[in-house]
Amino acid sequence: MPIYNHEGTSEASGDKGEKYKQAIEEYLRARGYSIERRSNHHSTTEDLAAVTVDESFHYLSGEKVGDDVKKFVRVEAKGTKLSRLDDDFLTELARVFIDYCEQDGGFEYHIYASYLQAFDKWERIFDPRTNTPEYINGYFDTLKERQKLNNAEEAALQDLGVEDFEWFLADVFVHRASWNRLGQMAEDERSVNRSKWDFYTRENSPAREAETLVANFLRISGLPESIYIGENLADHPENIYVDNPRHLPIWVESGLFYSLIPMEEMPDSLRPFVDEESVQSQPFDSWLENEDTAPDVAKRLFNREIRRRAVDGYEDCRMVRHQYENRLLFKHEGGGSDEEDDSPVKTRVEGWDVAMDWGAYTAHRYAAPVVKQHKEQFYVFIDTGWMFSRSGGGTSIVKGDTASKLHDKLQSSGHYRPNNLKAQFRQWRAYLGMDESPPLEEAGIEDDPQRLEFEHEEGLELRVRPPKDGSERELLMQRGVDAY
Repeated sequence: MPIYNHEGTSEASGDKGEKYKQAIEEYLRARGYSIERRSNHHSTTEDLAAVTVDESFHYLSGEKVGDDVKKFVRVEAKGTKLSRLDDDFLTELARVFIDYCEQDGGFEYHIYASYLQAFDKWERIFDPRTNTPEYINGYFDTLKERQKLNNAEEAALQDLGVEDFEWFLADVFVHRASWNRLGQMAEDERSVNRSKWDFYTRENSPAREAETLVANFLRISGLPESIYIGENLADHPENIYVDNPRHLPIWVESGLFYSLIPMEEMPDSLRPFVDEESVQSQPFDSWLENEDTAPDVAKRLFNREIRRRAVDGYEDCRMVRHQYENRLLFKHEGGGSDEEDDSPVKTRVEGWDVAMDWGAYTAHRYAAPVVKQHKEQFYVFIDTGWMFSRSGGGTSIVKGDTASKLHDKLQSSGHYRPNNLKAQFRQWRAYLGMDESPPLEEAGIEDDPQRLEFEHEEGLELRVRPPKDGSERELLMQRGVDAY
């Protein structure tokens, strides 16, 4: 989702309307694109539609190019100032977003504007180097609230989530360029012999060998023995959580109360919300197989049961709601950083760093477990990362620009490196009781019939990988030169 400032740091002095669109068209032609249609000739969402051949495709003499190697592009042209919050622009973006998802991708969307208002805020959404999930989520909410779609389009938009929007953003390209600048760029493109440098701008082939994949998920290999179903007495599900934590493995739906907790173990604070005389115990396996709604209810129960393990197992582990996720984190126990020492004071649990004190703020490693189903098998994925609080207890979560700056600081310290994230996954696996050590009998839970059990997926491999180092990269590039 790159964003390009072709004007440098100065403001654009662009033209409007058709003249600006023609300048874009000339630039695209100079880049080797063929213009397929224009909005003044066709009734289309975009201003221009263009097509070119993907850079990885090599022509053979006389060979006809098929759609599978073509790259399709839609273009939105704004010859004046453009705000990312303009209602009309949000409506156009929403329509293209819906088309993109309905077509399963298949095209790039390029936005050209002579000037982008609040350029840094555009970058926080459309630039993969500086964007954050928080800004993307906020912009997606704004898109849904302020669009002016018709009823059918709005219904289609409501079926799409922020994950779909992030997928769409990967094929959105934003360009800031005035009419004059577009003309200069077109001239530059026409003056260059592309065949001389095309090899160095296209993607080179990866190493073609198997590499073991370290997955961030585990298979649920052992299900609970029973599920307990009774009549729900709560007027509203939220009433249950006034005096009960949200990680209890319970669920309320269609007048029924589902639970993995046997009635004799149910806390007193939960009993007023279920008709105890109506509760029946059913074998979990047969219930899962025979009830149409059972898989969805099972995923919700598993999500809560997995979180309960960490919260009940560690005194300072808590669950917080942030960016549409229920995340687990640990409180910070340090007394504050030494002003003369730049290194943060850390809180450790079982030998792992879980929180770092940076004076006014605390960085917490978090885990967001979520259960998904593929065919008839359940898997638990564990997304890990960092979030920040002001108190160190994880209750006052930092958001907005301050959180973005703190994430940048953390990234510059190397805490987002792949090896670091793998370590966090192993760490949270242990906290959630997903490893076989210590053995279940030592933990005194080998006889728990309701316990979930997990297995690692072995033998997962990728058949391609990027070069390991500079020497291997040079070797792969030399192969490409020889074949070019």
